[in-house]
Amino acid sequence: MYKFAGQKALVTGASKGLGKAIAEKLASQGCSVTLLARNEELLRKTVESLPLVTSGQTHQVLQFDLLSIVNEASKTNNNTRLATSLDGVSILVNCAGVTTKSLLPKLQNDETLSTLNLNLVAPIILSKLAYIPMLKMSRKLLKNGTEDSFQSPVILNISSVLSFTNKAVPGTSVYAASKAGLLGFTTALSAEFGGRVRVNALLPGLIPETEMGSASNIEAELGAVSLSKVVDKASEIIGNNKINGQCIICDNDSTEFFK
Repeated sequence: MYKFAGQKALVTGASKGLGKAIAEKLASQGCSVTLLARNEELLRKTVESLPLVTSGQTHQVLQFDLLSIVNEASKTNNNTRLATSLDGVSILVNCAGVTTKSLLPKLQNDETLSTLNLNLVAPIILSKLAYIPMLKMSRKLLKNGTEDSFQSPVILNISSVLSFTNKAVPGTSVYAASKAGLLGFTTALSAEFGGRVRVNALLPGLIPETEMGSASNIEAELGAVSLSKVVDKASEIIGNNKINGQCIICDNDSTEFFK
């Protein structure tokens, strides 16, 4: 029995790294996955490698620059594209992100804005676009099941241990702020949905297997956590109907912080 058979997911930042690994995990458990990222070539390679384990399961790509949805000149058309891609989606994973590695006085304003927009504003806009469709999906799923068997739609926001823990690294202040904002958004939106759509955040430590983690020089401060451990935790959060409104750490210390 595949855990996510018959479900449809949209995963951002899915052409590589953690987003790709989460997409592969969901696909291996029967989910149809839409991969969203900027690099179309990497997206095509990734979608071709996704497993098909159930009848009717399909995967697709959406080549898209999430920074464009905060651009006044193009956001209307882009929002329409995203809204269409969210049709029928019961799992939204906001994984796309960028880090900063400069002390604040050396950080350019455009880099500050792009970090905040991609890490925080884009997940907010995507969740807004998914809001009504996911509520409709929730009503549909509840109608076809019972309160006990009801598996609610879910939004999973990928944050960081740098967001709201005792972990702090010079040069990551704007990145940490963007990821901390994602936690406040997660808990507030969860309360808004009232359990009909679950919203959680995952706070991974440094993942050396990813491009972001391998390029980092902060392993001494943070330690390291395996990609497989983070992916398994993401799958657990998505699949466990009792986990809602929580911000969960997944790092080398095996600690968890719950709201």
